[in-house]
Amino acid sequence: MNTSKPVDPSDLFSAKDLVIVITGGGSGIGLAYATALANSGASKVFLLSRRLEPLEAAAKAINPSIVHPIQCDVTSPDSIASAVKVVESQVSHVDVLINNAGIIGPDHNQVNKAQSIREVQQVLQSDWAKWDTTWQTNTSAVVGVSAAFLHLLDKGNKRRGWVQGKRETQKRDGSASYDAHDQRTSQIITVASIAAFNRKITAGLAYTASKAGAVMLGKSMSHFLAPWGIRSNIICPGRFPSDMTAGGATVFPVNEIPAGTQGEYEDMAGLILFMVGKSGAYHNGSVQVIDGGRLSVMPATY
Repeated sequence: MNTSKPVDPSDLFSAKDLVIVITGGGSGIGLAYATALANSGASKVFLLSRRLEPLEAAAKAINPSIVHPIQCDVTSPDSIASAVKVVESQVSHVDVLINNAGIIGPDHNQVNKAQSIREVQQVLQSDWAKWDTTWQTNTSAVVGVSAAFLHLLDKGNKRRGWVQGKRETQKRDGSASYDAHDQRTSQIITVASIAAFNRKITAGLAYTASKAGAVMLGKSMSHFLAPWGIRSNIICPGRFPSDMTAGGATVFPVNEIPAGTQGEYEDMAGLILFMVGKSGAYHNGSVQVIDGGRLSVMPATY
């Protein structure tokens, strides 16, 4: 390990020249990612969501020459395929795919206040049909969207000079032009939640289960995509400003969040730049918890 080399943070934590796709990028955490990445040198950031208007507003506010909105339902294979074609019409490859789309699902918070077993039953049996939608958006879509972009992620590796195809060793193509100091390979980042580990109901059981599933899928992809040179990592945020948390508390006692407050833009921007930059090149199959210490004071397993 050569510790005499100078370290340039602006180079180490940078999205320079990256092509990035973000699902659910029109608000909240997805918008934070889009803003940080576009302002840190990304060449293209494609935002995918069912609702086109927030995406267009985000692109206009950030930089419409870099950020491009695409209407897409991540639970529909046809809609995903159409979005991929739009991306392909503008770029030859993708460097990073961020699976960020998610919904809260049925609310089971009232279980914590139930005074009889009948009340518990009623809460658990309510909005049963919403379980399917929650799983489709938060879990199944992780595989569906990732699969649809694999060939473009593979081309992202080719652009960096990595040998193509299934291999036993990771090596560069000697005839290709590449930066020998940049060891990054294409990457899928799945945004789950600390709800995947938290045993206390803070949203709903469908949300908890679907996010736990998303974490496991992110880990599984790191395994079966390893021979193809595509990395897979997971982010598990705690409380951050978003459509899901709008109107809720922003300040907390230390027995709920030791940091005392919800996370802010700088927290999420710093993490995503670390993960997509040269700084994150050696991460694969990792879970990044960013929650102000919330899991440390709740009944949780991690």
